[in-house]
Amino acid sequence: MNMGIILAIISGLGTALAYLDYNRVVLKGETKPNGATWAIWSTIALVSTSSYFASTGDVWKSIIPFANIFLCIGTFVLALIVGKFKKLDFTDWSALTIGIIAAIVWKLTTAAYGNLIVQVAIIIGFIPTWCGVWKTPSCEKPRPWWIWCVSYGIAGVVVIMRWRGQRIDLVYPWLCVFLHASVPLVGTASKHFNTQSTETEVQNA
Repeated sequence: MNMGIILAIISGLGTALAYLDYNRVVLKGETKPNGATWAIWSTIALVSTSSYFASTGDVWKSIIPFANIFLCIGTFVLALIVGKFKKLDFTDWSALTIGIIAAIVWKLTTAAYGNLIVQVAIIIGFIPTWCGVWKTPSCEKPRPWWIWCVSYGIAGVVVIMRWRGQRIDLVYPWLCVFLHASVPLVGTASKHFNTQSTETEVQNA
């Protein structure tokens, strides 16, 4: 077993650990995931994983996407049980629509192009989380997000170690590094901004 495969397994285990940590917080009642949003995430994960594996043809590069499908669906089921189910908003519908478009593009052209388009849906899917964390930094615990970030970073290294000249293979893991790191960073920025605003108000009082 070479180092690339070992790192791929570690990245998959890291992803599972992040989901377990996130769901532990859900079970403790510290956050209330929206079942509708996680339903969309599960759909997007299915398109993303299928197209990424079809594009790369490498199961070890696709460890995180495969793990993501099952764990995402598991979180969706948990959200139905202990969370809430609100109506889909514009962002949710946009992400779902782009995910469907990505699947169509995949069938009409190539899996690589379809997977590239589905990354837009993933980005849009983060918008409600960014807004929520900016408004209430405590609504998302940073630890699972940092674990996801590191796991995707390791997956990105696996792509480089198993390089076959397909630059598009790098997009998914490294984009997810940025997206998952951005959640705790937005929370930190919000706390800093609110602290400065409070201090300014006190000084001007």
